Amino acid sequence: MLLAVRFIGRAQDDTLPDHRCFVSAQDLADPAAPTFEQYAAGHSSPFSPVPLDLQSNPIAGRHRTIIREEMAHGPNYADHYRVVSWGCGTSCSQFAVVNLKTGHVITLEGMYRVTHDDDLRIDRFLPETDSKSYAFRFKKDSNLLVVVGAVVADHFKKGALEGASYYVLKNENLQFVHRTRFTHFICPP
Repeated sequence: MLLAVRFIGRAQDDTLPDHRCFVSAQDLADPAAPTFEQYAAGHSSPFSPVPLDLQSNPIAGRHRTIIREEMAHGPNYADHYRVVSWGCGTSCSQFAVVNLKTGHVITLEGMYRVTHDDDLRIDRFLPETDSKSYAFRFKKDSNLLVVVGAVVADHFKKGALEGASYYVLKNENLQFVHRTRFTHFICPP
């Protein structure tokens, strides 16, 4: 299966057409990338879910409905956390991680959104995970979170974080540990 990624072929000339290039899951394979097993999550004792802490993060208040709905499904990441994602326009996603024991919401510092092509499919990239969104890969028994696409910062540095970005949940923060950039493309004429 191929991943479709849109690259804009515009320098100073707006008359150039958009080009659609494809990245295969094999192109994202990176022997230097961390594995889910390297960041195994501990196992906590049973707990009772708590309400969403709206004061813990500005995202919590703005997206409380989807976050609360997802919290009801229980943990899907790092033992007692839930990764929640939602659309923010065409080829755009936002996400947060919720601590189901405290209700605190965690986001990437300075992250605004993740952009990806509508046809982006990573079924064969890091298979057998607990994620349902194409742009995010994670497991309930691991602290590793992989974001595929372009992580767009609040200050909108174009293309600076494009590829597969690896983060580890540590001390209630998502810490960057590795990035595999898109390097091989199949671009039809």
